[in-house]
Amino acid sequence: MTTRPTITLGFTTFRPETLPYANIAMRDHALVLLEEPDTPGFEAMLRNELPVDEYLMLTDFEFPRYAAQQCELLKRLHSDGVRVRQVHPWMDRLAAIHEFFASGKGPDDLPESGPERDVYERERTWTRSLMDYYESSATGDFGAMIEAVRRFAAEDAEKIRDMDTVRAKAVMDASDDSPDTYVECGSIHHLMVLLMHRQLRRTGKVRVVHLMEEICRTHYGRRRLLPPGDVLTYRHLLNAPPDAEAERQLAARALAYNRLIAKEESSADVATHPHMQNEAAVIGFVKRLSFDQCREVCQRGGFPTKLAPQGGTGSTQ
Repeated sequence: MTTRPTITLGFTTFRPETLPYANIAMRDHALVLLEEPDTPGFEAMLRNELPVDEYLMLTDFEFPRYAAQQCELLKRLHSDGVRVRQVHPWMDRLAAIHEFFASGKGPDDLPESGPERDVYERERTWTRSLMDYYESSATGDFGAMIEAVRRFAAEDAEKIRDMDTVRAKAVMDASDDSPDTYVECGSIHHLMVLLMHRQLRRTGKVRVVHLMEEICRTHYGRRRLLPPGDVLTYRHLLNAPPDAEAERQLAARALAYNRLIAKEESSADVATHPHMQNEAAVIGFVKRLSFDQCREVCQRGGFPTKLAPQGGTGSTQ
């Protein structure tokens, strides 16, 4: 009997503290597909023909400490015989569009239909909703900010839906000759589970791994942590019944969360899971806030009066 191929969806946050768990999960597979577009020098870096620091200089990485440490992990996997590929066709197409425009072409020069046009139109709408949020933030009008966050969450969900649909097909094409494939997924891309189940319904099986699950369950009693903004986006992804009041409260808590969460990569020992600790504490804190208290956090840029954070009591909502 032929063995059914297995695709493991590994959900992660792109922080150094996740890498020891990624190492364990990835090395049990013949093929690893990263949630990254094609980047210059990647294959040479894997073969140790290009130093990691030089490779990182070729592309602007959002989390440089994570990227550097992940490169070392990927080099070890490659030397042990694990195939590693970057598979993110949406971002590849977006990069191609940027190059197309840089050559002197404009939006009217794109084909009227096809993948490039689809990506351009979706990204344009998404960017407009993001700019609306930035503009509302500049006014300080909390009500306007709330409505901008709600609109952005709906648009973000549509972009994620399109992005994941494209990537799921690419994953199937890339893993066609592999009996077991690990697919790296950012934590918001849980729609990939449904999409891959549909793809593999008769020919294979899907396995879901949350890299930090053991730590998260031990300390916070949850499989994973979800910030309020992600919960709001998931409402749209999962086509939840409209509930303006619930969405307004989630949007308010998302704004407070964004004010309070640490933005920079921590230099603390990864064994202490500094980002998860911070995330759990802030999620637990903002869950206790009323709408008006969230407004105060955003206006003051810090904790509301008569309230103090009470440690890492993480929540899924």
